Amino acid sequence: MNKVTFRCVRSGNTVSFSNENDIAALRIHQSYIEVKDDQANQTVQSEPQKAPSKEVLKIKRKPEVPAFLEG
Repeated sequence: MNKVTFRCVRSGNTVSFSNENDIAALRIHQSYIEVKDDQANQTVQSEPQKAPSKEVLKIKRKPEVPAFLEG
């Protein structure tokens, strides 16, 4: 039995299968890419999130008072 590893295109998670039917189905599936043995042991490194370049300021408004409460 050989073990084949696949990587999900969307999430980047890897999964391994040894059943030939599963392997054949995933090889033609568009959402999975077959991973070679040397790539399977590497971890997926994502870019750290950058801080926003502009500050978001809240606009302060006066509270609106309904006409029947004004006095």
